[in-house]
Amino acid sequence: MVSFQKLLHMALASMLTVTWIVTAAGCGSSTRTAGDAGIVDDGAPDGGDLDGDGDGGNHDDCLPAYPAGATDVSIESGGARRFRLYVPASLGTQPPRALVVALHGGGGEGLNTSEPGQHPLAVFRDVADREGLVVAFPEGTVALDGKLGWTDCRADNLMASGADDVAFLRAVVARLRADYCLPATRVFMTGTSNGGQMTFAFAANATEDVAAIAVSSANLPENPLPGPCTAGPSRPIPVLFTHGSADPAMPFLGGCVANLGGNCARGRVIGAEATRDAFLLLNGLSSTWTSTETVEVDPDDPGTAERFVHDGVAPVEWWRLNGAGHPPPSLTVTVAPAPVIGAQNHDIEFAETAWAFFEARLPD
Repeated sequence: MVSFQKLLHMALASMLTVTWIVTAAGCGSSTRTAGDAGIVDDGAPDGGDLDGDGDGGNHDDCLPAYPAGATDVSIESGGARRFRLYVPASLGTQPPRALVVALHGGGGEGLNTSEPGQHPLAVFRDVADREGLVVAFPEGTVALDGKLGWTDCRADNLMASGADDVAFLRAVVARLRADYCLPATRVFMTGTSNGGQMTFAFAANATEDVAAIAVSSANLPENPLPGPCTAGPSRPIPVLFTHGSADPAMPFLGGCVANLGGNCARGRVIGAEATRDAFLLLNGLSSTWTSTETVEVDPDDPGTAERFVHDGVAPVEWWRLNGAGHPPPSLTVTVAPAPVIGAQNHDIEFAETAWAFFEARLPD
């Protein structure tokens, strides 16, 4: 076992406090019992195809679990928690192709993030309508600043509620996997800002429960909690990033998160490039990209969107949004610029970009 921190220092001459451990490559799955985190054991390992229809699951006994549209669902996890599930009417009686779990940011709109036009993450509803997905929008807990947020891997985040959000998200995923008879190979997680940091935390603590992740405006912690948050994911995991180079809330070069009071109460993060490099090492990928492109749709936004792909079994796709700030990039949902968040990129649609990355990871 080789220290992630040592490898990163050797490869990039970076002085980071992240100490993820690089393990042998391989994405083997394991059968989980009905008593393990609430996941129903269907008698086959994740990715098995019990009914022979090639979709990776057993749907013979699965009826539509929820009505079409948006449904608020309560779940017990250290107290009453809830999530909003969007089911496209086009799904009918067919099983969904995938489950996407979308996490709002800190201080965000909570369940209202799912409302059309409210947030770029709501565009996943349009994707679901077209592609036959179900999308879960879980709700965080009230942090010490009185706003909704997530308890992620930052050991120095003094504002976090302390809720066991990994357990909550495990419960959400377990319930929907059981309801829809979905293998973990069809479960994806995405988030923005604090929701992106929570996505990292889930990937580290529950690697076996998610096939790939996509984050916007989120960096790894400089001072991670001990255990999985320090060790990192237990296997290479495909990941897509977007990040504005002028993000004042989640600093592109690293530093204090949303440091409004000047006391760094929300903890410190490493930079966007260092975060990318951490996953390159975890996934056993070269620091040299295999392909790149530049996208310019809106000449009036802060700058171009540059895509860098590091291909492999567990690829890394990294988007640098030149001159952009903190909001997720979108072509259809506009976030007004402000000093604390900067200006939004309008060259790509985050939800569409993330889904394209997820779809390429679906089993045949």
